This record gives sequence, structure tokens and C-alpha cells, in this order.
Amino acid sequence: MNTKRNVLTTILISSLLVLCSCSGGKKDSKINLTVEELDEVVDEAELVVLQEVDGDSVIVRLCNNELEHPKAYSYSEAEAEDQIKGTLTEGDTLSIFPDSKGKKVKICINVSELRGKWYYDMQQHRGMAFETTGGLSSINTDRISFREWKLLNGKLFLYYVDMQQEASSKQEYEVEEAEILTLSAEELQLNFLDSLYTCKRQHGLIML
Repeated sequence: MNTKRNVLTTILISSLLVLCSCSGGKKDSKINLTVEELDEVVDEAELVVLQEVDGDSVIVRLCNNELEHPKAYSYSEAEAEDQIKGTLTEGDTLSIFPDSKGKKVKICINVSELRGKWYYDMQQHRGMAFETTGGLSSINTDRISFREWKLLNGKLFLYYVDMQQEASSKQEYEVEEAEILTLSAEELQLNFLDSLYTCKRQHGLIML
């Protein structure tokens, strides 16, 4: 019975994530998952390198697989629905969540642009750093401490703990979806925990 219940739970979570992805990121589609539940969800997005933009199509190849033939996805519908998060820059790494036929982009996130150091409060020097390996570091934050980030089926999830909380393992983290409103090489805007984070890219050292 436990095995059957676990299977049904996984199917339900996967269905909710797909429904959430199809809704265009509206706040009423937000779902709250535990770390354990999120780990059970299969990611159907592909991590690719953009080789070329050809008309209304992107030509990509899977990361770490240069021998595979390039694939083409139509992105015009996703662009019209504001589901292209970031710029389509050749050579950048993208996370593409395709439609069920594998022909069109439903959601695209420029991972190369997401990675790096961002500041949302320059006066207090507060921000966050998205690391290549999935780590998420807090920079002088006051309420919560960021720990990890994860892209799953076209959605961004942030793992965090309260500043007063001592978490010895990932299973003790909190996790919530962060809605990407704007993403470019120099700007990132997120809705997270009912707060708007308007961030600017930080390239060098901050002079105190």
C-alpha cells in the first residue's frame, strides 16, 4: 500500500508541475513542495547549448554531448507568452522545457545569465550568488539564508533556511518556487516569498 501511495503521490506532483508550467507563471498556480517531494519529480527540461537562432527556431545541442546532432525548437509561441527568460545568446547554456511533441519551447531559461553574483540592495550590500554547481549563497542577507537553487520543468526553486535555523542536512531546508519576471546579462527580477527582488549584476568588488 505504501508503494502504491508513493507512486500516486509522484504522479500527482508531476501533474501539478506540468499544470503550473502551462499557466504562464501566474501566482495562483504556485504550489508548495517539500524537499523530499521535489526530489521525486522527474525533470523533463533539457540543458542545452544554443548554437544558432534561425528565424523562429533555436538550434541547440545537449550539454556535454558534442557528437549528438543539433536539435531545433520553435520558440515564437513561448516568446509571445513571455516564457523566454533571458536573451537568446549563441554559446549560452539554456534550460528548455519542450512541449509534449518535442517540437516547441514552452519555457526557456538562460542558465548562463542566471549564474553569478546579484545584488538587490546596494546600500546594504545584500544579494545572492547562483553557483554553477547548484549552490546558492547569501550575501549579507537579513531574514533568510539561501542554500541551493534548482531548475525543474521550467520553474526555478530556491532552497533556504531562516537565519535563526540550524540545518545540518538538505532535508531540513525550506523550498519555494521563485518566479522569474526579468532576466538578462545585467538584470534579474524575482518574485520570492511574496517579495520582489530587483537585482543588478555585480562583476567586481564592492567598495565599502
